[in-house]
Amino acid sequence: MSVKRLVPLNAAELAADPITGRRGDIYYNTTSLELRVYDGTSWIPVPMNLADHLHTYDGAIYSVGNITYPMNPVIDGGTP
Repeated sequence: MSVKRLVPLNAAELAADPITGRRGDIYYNTTSLELRVYDGTSWIPVPMNLADHLHTYDGAIYSVGNITYPMNPVIDGGTP
């Protein structure tokens, strides 16, 4: 059985792209006002078809459905 849950993304807010990243890392660019993802070589804006599945509540970003993404990202939350 599948269960959907709202989980805070807790994306970092930065004014410019980080110098390095791992494929699938994400952050919110406060200069361009967009969510960006690292594709393995550069930081790119999250495509609109993916952004349609992201919603906010009190500033946090949530995924509320299944998402098909044009690349094979690995979103890595790091080690606890």
